[in-house]
Amino acid sequence: MTQKKIWFYGLLSGVMLVLAFPPMPFGVLAFAALVPYLFSLTDNEGPKRPVLFSYVVFYIYHVGTNWWISSWQSETDPFLLAGGIATGLVHPFFFMIPIVIFLFIKRRFGVSKALWVFPFIWTAFEWFHSLGELSYPWLNLGYSQIYHTWWNQIADIGGVYLLSFLIAMVNVLILKVILKVRESGIEPTIKNIFISKAAIKYWIGIAAIAVIPLIYGLITVNRYEHSKLIENNELINMAVIQPNINPWRKWEINPREQIELHKQIQDSIASEMMIDVGIWSETATSYIGPGFNQYHNFYFLQKWVDSSETALITGFADTYFYQPGDDIPPSAKKLDRDPEQRYDNFNASLLLNPAPYDTLNPQIYHKMKLTPMGERFPFADIFSFAMDWMEWGVGISGWQVGQDQHIMTIQAHGKQAKIGTIICIESIYPEFCRNFARLDARVLTVITNDAWYDYTPGPEQHYQIAAMRAIESKRYIARCANTGVSGFITPLGQSIYRAPQYTKTAIAMSVPLIDEKTFYVQHGDWLPYISLAITIMLIVAGFFKRKKA
Repeated sequence: MTQKKIWFYGLLSGVMLVLAFPPMPFGVLAFAALVPYLFSLTDNEGPKRPVLFSYVVFYIYHVGTNWWISSWQSETDPFLLAGGIATGLVHPFFFMIPIVIFLFIKRRFGVSKALWVFPFIWTAFEWFHSLGELSYPWLNLGYSQIYHTWWNQIADIGGVYLLSFLIAMVNVLILKVILKVRESGIEPTIKNIFISKAAIKYWIGIAAIAVIPLIYGLITVNRYEHSKLIENNELINMAVIQPNINPWRKWEINPREQIELHKQIQDSIASEMMIDVGIWSETATSYIGPGFNQYHNFYFLQKWVDSSETALITGFADTYFYQPGDDIPPSAKKLDRDPEQRYDNFNASLLLNPAPYDTLNPQIYHKMKLTPMGERFPFADIFSFAMDWMEWGVGISGWQVGQDQHIMTIQAHGKQAKIGTIICIESIYPEFCRNFARLDARVLTVITNDAWYDYTPGPEQHYQIAAMRAIESKRYIARCANTGVSGFITPLGQSIYRAPQYTKTAIAMSVPLIDEKTFYVQHGDWLPYISLAITIMLIVAGFFKRKKA
């Protein structure tokens, strides 16, 4: 095979991966997207520079799906623009990890064994890529199947990683068919590939991967039909408030005026339906002053909550000043007028219940998964000396990491509901979100501000990734975004009610509260652990084995 053809196959794989990723409707391409690329790597000739070849393939994948990270709007902050470009250049290198391992095993054990283990390597990599401060598990292969409701329900067994594993396995099986046909001396045309008796066992495997999840999905879809869940479960009336505020001007507008806007929108929908809880977006209540943000004097907001008899979940900026004896992180900020005084800001969610329910004990959760660069420079505690150089010019930069994942309890109109409040990018972490359901949350919320990326695929991708969290945990999700996408997602990952984007509006519905814990909620990332163990064992074994001729 010529180098020209090899590079063509690599480019083809990159483009197919892009077309398979939401919001593109061609998810079925994911089942063959890696075939041209793996075929090139396993060919006797192969690319002369496999690492560079692989970088280009995954650069296409990243840029084709995540080009929007730099925002590319006229008001875009230079730091965000530069951060997006840097991410596009650096992120493809992470995909070199599974490829280098695959090539190592190929050299030690041969092509056939390397291909069989490839799905395990890939699954272990996706899980590994969700760890640490440089984590970015946005491009997991399993998300390509978010629109295939009947097939993707098996995510409640093994998370999105099970979908990725099966997709990778189908790619391997298809490549096995091609290689088997070529070994038999037959020209590997599309017709011969489909009718080859030598490859029948691989087609049986592909059929099983296609059909078994579909059967499981048919049973699951029937069980979690929305009308049945409405009939058989306790309900809570939730309202999602979408204010459509310009994010670049948000921190310049009087925060009290923004709060009044949210209240007006919520009051308008409350006149149509009795609301138990209103949900406002990420940092909807920004920095008002020390009394509100530091000392938690929420009196004026609590007064409105009491009068409306409606609980409130809102994003807000929480400020904590360290006291003598506290363990102060190196990245903590210094007060301008008193450098000895250290403090931190937390991207937080706040729950206020109406009287007579625990009005003196507001519930606060600090965001634990922060957006690299945008919210916190990776390894800030190590590079604390450089923090002043790494802050962007919009709002608060350099948030601190929350340390306690816990659920909150909504109480209103005689109802009580345990809820998991997920903030923005936290929704892309399967294990993290699953933990809210494990802690007995009966419904999940996602509050975010994706307005930095308006009129790009970013907000829609973020919304669909949240839908996968609903499938994994079999929980309803109420998602509130400043400019959208806001909506209600069923345990099947389907949108039952979406607000139009880029409009000032509110939507409300009765949401069933689910108690049942799925296999994935109970057992977590069992498949990545198995995959990691297999990968490590083969790497260790490879060091004691001579190269395969």
